[in-house]
Amino acid sequence: MNAINILKSIPRKLVLKWLKSMGFSSYSAPIVLDKRFADIFKNNKTTFSEKIWAQKRGFFSNKISFYGLTDGNYTDYLSDFDYYWLHPINGAYSHWIDDKLTIKYILQPFSLYLPEYYYHLYHGEILRLMDCPAGFDQTIPGIINLLKEKQLLAAKLESGTLGKGFRKLAYDGHDYYINNQLSTGMEVEELIGAWLGSREGSYLITEYIQAHRDLGKIWKDAPDSLRIMVIREKEKKPEIVFCFIRFGVKNTGVVEDPCGVRCRVDLETGHFSDGEIHTDFNMLESKFHPDSKVLVEGVVPHWNLVREKIIEISSTIPQVRYLGYDVIITDDGFKIIEINSHQGLELIQTYQPLLIDEMSKEFFRMLMEEK
Repeated sequence: MNAINILKSIPRKLVLKWLKSMGFSSYSAPIVLDKRFADIFKNNKTTFSEKIWAQKRGFFSNKISFYGLTDGNYTDYLSDFDYYWLHPINGAYSHWIDDKLTIKYILQPFSLYLPEYYYHLYHGEILRLMDCPAGFDQTIPGIINLLKEKQLLAAKLESGTLGKGFRKLAYDGHDYYINNQLSTGMEVEELIGAWLGSREGSYLITEYIQAHRDLGKIWKDAPDSLRIMVIREKEKKPEIVFCFIRFGVKNTGVVEDPCGVRCRVDLETGHFSDGEIHTDFNMLESKFHPDSKVLVEGVVPHWNLVREKIIEISSTIPQVRYLGYDVIITDDGFKIIEINSHQGLELIQTYQPLLIDEMSKEFFRMLMEEK
């Protein structure tokens, strides 16, 4: 680092030190600093006065239009700054759910509701995992042979989020596919080799989970997963406080991301409707899927089973008081593909400000006091 870059880094270090002294974690302090800077200097969708108004109240200025913030309602919403300040909500136990491999071990009694785990690509090694069938060795050819056997595999970063690093591998008896794109066997082998040397982190190769046939009628190229928010207040049982379903679109490929279609799920009935597409500043109506043209409405299959088992599973890890489950509904039941310890709140609070609901208000008030 040259002298100029050293000088530039000094103010940043001082600001980060100050944020940490205010209670922000080593993880959240740089995120808050960078987002505040980007909001002030790079966001051209809001005025300077709007930015100051929002940040004085703890929000990034895109929330003014996204939530419809006013002086009369902003206290109904958990602010961006407060939410980052609370990190890590689950303390040392966040790692139990942030790491996808640890989840598999922690929730072993509920393995029926988790994908099968086949291989772990870790520090240049290929390691067999608990669900890898006999006869498939710890080599790239071994993984290729498993792909031929299973026809579909999923590969993901052990600690990745937002679909980062995800690959869908397929073999139809003649051709190979990577994320639905026709590929060669050599390209698949080279990709696995790249994962072995990846600096992004270790990779897991697991069962690929396909969405329930009824949900696949709306969009079949992504898993159409649920996000289920669970909280546990002190000395109480865990409860589901919010759920939405998300559908991929053509531009998102084989994963869902914030640009897909979202619907709130009724917690009693599992019914969903009135699809919307998330932008940085608002939600756009999308009652029909923009690509398949199918009406985005229905009832989540196996909803009663999902509710029952998510509460049962959450109750077995009471140290983890705040969970964001990502669940894929299958023809036979459901699979948990990820659990988030610090899930994004934008989409949730668009539908339901967290400080209006008495349960979530009390939960976050308690967290503030404990901090």
